[in-house]
Amino acid sequence: MGVVISIANQKGGVGKTTIALNLGYSLSKFGKKVLLVDIDPQFNLTFALIGMDVINYENKNVGTLMTKESTVEDVLIEINENIHLIPSHLTLSAKEIEILNTYNRERRLEKALKPVYPEYDYIIIDNPPSMGIFLVNSLTASDYVLIPLELSYFGVIGMQLMFNLMKMIKDETNEGLRLLGIVPNKFTRQTKIPEKRLKELKELYPEAPILTTIPKTVTIEKAQAEGKSILEYDPNGKASRAFEKLAREVISLVEG
Repeated sequence: MGVVISIANQKGGVGKTTIALNLGYSLSKFGKKVLLVDIDPQFNLTFALIGMDVINYENKNVGTLMTKESTVEDVLIEINENIHLIPSHLTLSAKEIEILNTYNRERRLEKALKPVYPEYDYIIIDNPPSMGIFLVNSLTASDYVLIPLELSYFGVIGMQLMFNLMKMIKDETNEGLRLLGIVPNKFTRQTKIPEKRLKELKELYPEAPILTTIPKTVTIEKAQAEGKSILEYDPNGKASRAFEKLAREVISLVEG
């Protein structure tokens, strides 16, 4: 049965898509079968994986899946043997109002994905930087939340919004939801500020697991621009090593 992990933070620009993409590839490197789900109307994950082919999926994407115009089998795209994708599309925003007016709207994604749970080891959901119906659906469908965080003052303080949302979801739609950990992203030692913010993070949220730190490196941006994971673009670089370490941590925490 697939373990569902939401990559989520209501703040934009923290690297959710980068974490989703490269964690997915890293897990597949360890022999895990991975389904990546793009539920962000900006469709950055979809574009990183299939490029301009995204325009061909107007009628077969996560939005049409949630409105029951498509089945999960209709929308699956094989990226390689161990990685599949459910794409987003630029029309996804238009689906939001339609989903908001449906019965049991918070469980649309959960119900749609259930038929394929047994086929994957990990289902990773890339979320939008907002607290709307798509993020609620994602958290309702998930076993765990992984929170990417850029180590800025507002980033650290803003963590409380995510914890508040998680509590609401646990109270209302998914009592089994758990925090897998926080991933400090775009980390640099060029100034002392990130180290200071990391210390503040640990003091503010002592119960929250702090996982592998992902370094700030231009190779990650170059890799995504070429439609590749960092493991494909720079397999021996420090960013690739960091994502492999993160994948090992995730496997250890989830599988014991």
